[in-house]
Amino acid sequence: MSYQAMARRWRPKRFEEMVGQEHVAKTLRNALIRGHLHHAFLFTGTRGVGKTTSARILARMLNCQEAEAENRPCGICPSCLEIEKGSSMDVLEIDAASHTGVDDVRDLREQLKYAASNGKYRVVILDEVHMLSKAAFNALLKTLEEPPPHVVFILATTEVHKVPQTILSRVQRYDFRRLTPVQVRDWLAHISAEDGLTVEPEALEIVALRADGSMRDGVSLFDQVYAYAGENITAEDVRRTLGVPDHASHQRLLESLRDAQVGNAVAEIHRALERGVDPTEYLRGFGEFLRNALFCRLDGLPDGALSMLPERQAQLKEATASLHEGDLLRWARMSADALGQMRDAHHPRLVLEMAVARMACLDRVADLRRLVAGEPMPPLRPTEARPAAEAASAPPPAPSEVARTAPAEPPRGRGPSFQQAVAQDPRLHKLVDDFDATVLSE
Repeated sequence: MSYQAMARRWRPKRFEEMVGQEHVAKTLRNALIRGHLHHAFLFTGTRGVGKTTSARILARMLNCQEAEAENRPCGICPSCLEIEKGSSMDVLEIDAASHTGVDDVRDLREQLKYAASNGKYRVVILDEVHMLSKAAFNALLKTLEEPPPHVVFILATTEVHKVPQTILSRVQRYDFRRLTPVQVRDWLAHISAEDGLTVEPEALEIVALRADGSMRDGVSLFDQVYAYAGENITAEDVRRTLGVPDHASHQRLLESLRDAQVGNAVAEIHRALERGVDPTEYLRGFGEFLRNALFCRLDGLPDGALSMLPERQAQLKEATASLHEGDLLRWARMSADALGQMRDAHHPRLVLEMAVARMACLDRVADLRRLVAGEPMPPLRPTEARPAAEAASAPPPAPSEVARTAPAEPPRGRGPSFQQAVAQDPRLHKLVDDFDATVLSE
């Protein structure tokens, strides 16, 4: 096969091409130029953020035959070309997940006795180093602390908490950051322009959000969409290929929950699943949507705290301005609980439908502090509102009920609207009594 996957074809070859890891690139380049390069490094971070790529770039920089350190790696010398093709005898890239024992470390130590063939250093890249056994880690300690002068170790892991402290104390640690949706989107736009593709901006946004901070995931997903749609890619192509629910679908579902329309909420789920959206993926996306709706109201959040593009935040904030934070929190909690149930459920769709129905049947949250200040109660669910004819034909309340629902003296600090709310909704009685007892006890 002559076609090469986008994730491989667009893998950065220089630190200047790395996205979102400028702190790592600048530190390593400055150390190389000044001759202060350490003999062992640990690259840690989530998947697809450039750990192995950076290790390969560093290996090329160390063995590049270019005289000027600022121009390394040159990409044209025999050493750079061999490392890029993966045929260099001076670079040992080992998968620690399949070489976990003491014997593997012993064989590695024997190989490192020999000097480099073409370059200056023998570079050992241990990927997923946390998979080594405890005995293997102990066997590596002495060599890692005092390796031969021609050896450089580069360890990479996604689970740094599993690496022993004895190893961490012998290496320089570099933490790779998760990428923001904007960074992934801009790089995908660059790829599209270089490959001559016509892509809708919304299509790039969907892929960038689905990548979840991983550039490799974003490029791989974009490659999958390209295989389906060809050179003209639309947002609908992305949704059909990846099974991603529409952002507007979550907004319509939220409006149905706000209005307590169970039928509309279930119908919205039905339309999404008919388009091929996985029930678990839909609920996970809705939980993320609720999180964004809650946090977009907060000030001082760092960049990338919301899993959405900045231009969408103002739209979401305006669309959910009428919702109470308590409602959003309660729906988000129910979504998380239902998501846990769906992992082991035989019928995930049923779990999703029942969860949404329960969300729509709940009453709106009332803030007691606002009620005390005289603000009106939130409206009840439509199913609880009694028709006027039924209210007129209802028998008069008993004297005890009148005494209960209409206090002789209005409580201190409560406006008329609060008294009316208490008289119309018996559910508030216990809440008010508890509040009074708390205030009097203080």
